[in-house]
Amino acid sequence: MKNTFFGFVIFLLSLAAGSASAQKVTPLSDIAVSDSSTTYMVFNGPVSLVDVGMAGNYLVKIEANAVFVRARKKNTVPTPILIRYGSEYWMGRLVYAPGPVMQLYDFKDGTPSLNNGTGSAYSGSTPDNELAMDKSAEKKEVIESNLLKLRKAKEENQSVAVVENDLVLSLANIRNDKDFTYLRFKVINKTNIDYNVDFIDFQLVENSEKKFLGRKKNEARRPLAPSGGESNQNITGRSTGYLTYAVPLYAATENGYLEVTLRELNGARVLVLPIPSKVINRASTI
Repeated sequence: MKNTFFGFVIFLLSLAAGSASAQKVTPLSDIAVSDSSTTYMVFNGPVSLVDVGMAGNYLVKIEANAVFVRARKKNTVPTPILIRYGSEYWMGRLVYAPGPVMQLYDFKDGTPSLNNGTGSAYSGSTPDNELAMDKSAEKKEVIESNLLKLRKAKEENQSVAVVENDLVLSLANIRNDKDFTYLRFKVINKTNIDYNVDFIDFQLVENSEKKFLGRKKNEARRPLAPSGGESNQNITGRSTGYLTYAVPLYAATENGYLEVTLRELNGARVLVLPIPSKVINRASTI
């Protein structure tokens, strides 16, 4: 009986070993990402989900069948990324590159092909302003209507601003409705070099002021998907421009704030504007 039992155990172990040896482990594709330029990935179907292992280290934007990725800081460690497009899934790995990458990874034919941005593979691949929050035509119409009202309003806020590298980013107007917070930003370019807007990122930050032994305790960050904006927005040298966006409405605590990060397309001039929760919570209704 004892020999029979051990024989059965050995049989199960041999089956498990055979099953493990039969499995093929496919190495993840590496996607080069920089903090000074944007990496583009285009898929054969609409992208409905992007999950990044270390989400706080990367800026991610979905537009129709494309995903735009950019590193938030230099020398960030590699992390996995999972993307769902149509009914399919793709998994790879984001790897930091020290210089501008300016690369397009084209997955439309199944096998990724690389384009350095000079060819026509990216041209026309994604429609302008097709953000994930805009998929409902009715919702998009309401958002665009309210953003248009905000563009026509007189500037009301001047106290929320940041100055960096002879660039000024300030909150000009803010409104709320039952679903969204509408924001109008003023950008003053005091330099002679154009500021071509690439990414504008929104994150709700909570518990930022509670510290333990000099460190922030239990800080929570939640990205907010923006709607609005226009492609190829450019604030020319020695001029002033305005940017309008909508983000999902939320109620922040007194220790919370909305962190707005503005990055340019070809350059490293980054502007980070914190908007206190009281400014958002007390905003007028549009």
